[in-house]
Amino acid sequence: MSRKKNIIIFVESVLLAGALGLGAWWYVHNRVVRIVEKTYEDGSSFSGEWLAGRMHGSGIYRTADGEVYEGTFVEGRRNGSGILKKPDGSSYEGQWKDDVYHGEGKYKSPKGNLYEGVWTYGILNEGRLETEDWTYEGEFKAMSPDGTGITEYEDGRVYAGHWHKGYKQGLGRLTYPDGKMDFGFWDQGSLVRSGEKKFKTGSMVYGLDVSRHQGSWKWEDLALYADRKGEVYQSAAKAGAELQPPFFVIMKATEGSDLVDPKYKENVAQAREGRIIKGAYHFMTTLSDIDDQISNFIDNAVVEEGDFPPVLDIETPHARVAELGEENVRMMALKWLKAVEAQYGVKPVIYTNDRFRKAYLDTPEFKAYDFWLARYSKKGPESGDWLLWQFTQTGRPRGLSVAADINIFDGTYPEFRAYIDKAWKKD
Repeated sequence: MSRKKNIIIFVESVLLAGALGLGAWWYVHNRVVRIVEKTYEDGSSFSGEWLAGRMHGSGIYRTADGEVYEGTFVEGRRNGSGILKKPDGSSYEGQWKDDVYHGEGKYKSPKGNLYEGVWTYGILNEGRLETEDWTYEGEFKAMSPDGTGITEYEDGRVYAGHWHKGYKQGLGRLTYPDGKMDFGFWDQGSLVRSGEKKFKTGSMVYGLDVSRHQGSWKWEDLALYADRKGEVYQSAAKAGAELQPPFFVIMKATEGSDLVDPKYKENVAQAREGRIIKGAYHFMTTLSDIDDQISNFIDNAVVEEGDFPPVLDIETPHARVAELGEENVRMMALKWLKAVEAQYGVKPVIYTNDRFRKAYLDTPEFKAYDFWLARYSKKGPESGDWLLWQFTQTGRPRGLSVAADINIFDGTYPEFRAYIDKAWKKD
């Protein structure tokens, strides 16, 4: 072999080795995660996983002014989950994206206030704020309560309603531990009083019953218009009317053996969010087996301790009662009532109209049940004692776009709460 060929082979070998070495370096640099300890010129440092010349994977990054981030990185930026602690005492623990809070996380301010919720590129639009004196759940803007939400104070007060820049602003209700309540429009944290009100909020306890016919509604917009005596109008508000809160909302849950009201779940969510006492009712028919109707209610209704008791709605036409026989209709109703009481441990309430009760339900077996009676008159029901009176079906509460039934409890708000507590009390 000539010397020239040897030189060529040598050069080719060197080039091949160099190429292999460069390829190996590139692979290690760009494809193999390494553990590094690195200090930057500005005094910051990093300890953790490294790839392609950048922080990538798990690690700890410390700035020169004392900030410490421990978590995951992607291509040099905080992505995934991690904890940031700052010298001023503030901190954030949760999800990150491109160096900002994004996803579920908790932020503690320098004052010690704790924010929790789902962040969107560093912004908290809705969540929870816990301070030394109160806790807020609802909407935010610029890290202050803004929109709608509920605040529970250390002294037992609860405010539910609208906020703006951290102040109660707009329609809202403030409930005190002793059962007293302020309700109406607020301005920068103070209730606007017109000087016209001649009754105390809660001296009369009004509530709504809703179904798909009322469409969608929001708890924070609901209110009833009342005159100086506290009597609620059956139609739209008149000049000078005061506002009353709806203290309860009873919702249609089921009908017959298989129908579930299409708005029921949405209505339940609104009542829960607004801390309004909720209830569920079943519309009984005589066209399906009562056992199937019982299963339909139990399988689909949301009945929880502290709710208004479950309600059986009985509105069977007189001709149908005559066809089936009064005793058969009563037997169906009693079977539902007893089965539901056994399921939930609370005695149900019967809804019907004044005439139906007098004609068919004024018998000994129904004496143990409370009645919710419909009678559209200025005078209350005449068929016997009543728990709730549905006095109009053409009410136009604030916050609903269509007419609704309006009901009144036979007592004050403290008495209403006492009734709910007693209903659920186990013997």
